[in-house]
Amino acid sequence: MLAIAGRHIIFYISFTMSEDVDIPENIAQIARFPKRRGAIFQVEANDKGLGLIDAKSGTLKIYVLIDPDTEEILDTKFFTYGGPMLTALADILCEELLGKKIDEIQNLSLENLFGKFDVLPENADFQIAAKLPAMLIEAWPEKKNVAFAVRAAMGSEKLKACSAEGRSEADAQWAALSEEQKLKNIDECLNEHVRAMLANDGGGLEVLGIKNGKTILIRYQGACVGCGAASGGTLYYIEDRLQQHVYYGLTVEPEMQIWNSGESL
Repeated sequence: MLAIAGRHIIFYISFTMSEDVDIPENIAQIARFPKRRGAIFQVEANDKGLGLIDAKSGTLKIYVLIDPDTEEILDTKFFTYGGPMLTALADILCEELLGKKIDEIQNLSLENLFGKFDVLPENADFQIAAKLPAMLIEAWPEKKNVAFAVRAAMGSEKLKACSAEGRSEADAQWAALSEEQKLKNIDECLNEHVRAMLANDGGGLEVLGIKNGKTILIRYQGACVGCGAASGGTLYYIEDRLQQHVYYGLTVEPEMQIWNSGESL
């Protein structure tokens, strides 16, 4: 399945959770709809004057976008060819790193973090993910210098919009909107940037609501129900458009559906 996301082409590789795989249900749920799966490219980091670390352990690669002034982690993504367990652990780790400062990573206890999901250190996927925090810390000094070099050539207004300070302002502006205003802005963006693309392939989507002010609940329609890209490339594209045109902190969560049947759970 091939999906277009902005300037990039994303190949979506789906995995099937076999009934033979014995993993906790909470892990399985995260693996079905991970929030942080995707990639961040160096050209994007350079365009924003931010530092980018990409670290690889086994079949897992994570991307961490950092404000070099505050050393705050502004965005995280991951990609893996591994199964549902590794997918879920990567998503949990990326969510935990978000908003932290780089020096706080060294105090991160993955035993406690993953232990909340009943995943123990002897698990092979745990061991793959556990190598990444130290790799991020080691790589940061060089990546920080790269970011500062890029910033020297940037305009101040553009830089501010991509910084932790700029994001704080965006957070305040978004929080000041009523839910009705938020949904209106979201719907206008979807009308302009997403729905026509889905309609070309016989699909569509309905916004069901917004959870915790940042998570948009959607219901796929038509050909999108049962399409593998609905939880991969298409989902990333929708999130990217909303983050670019509405509010950077938005995520999209599809309604749980029985793929290929059009029925909702």
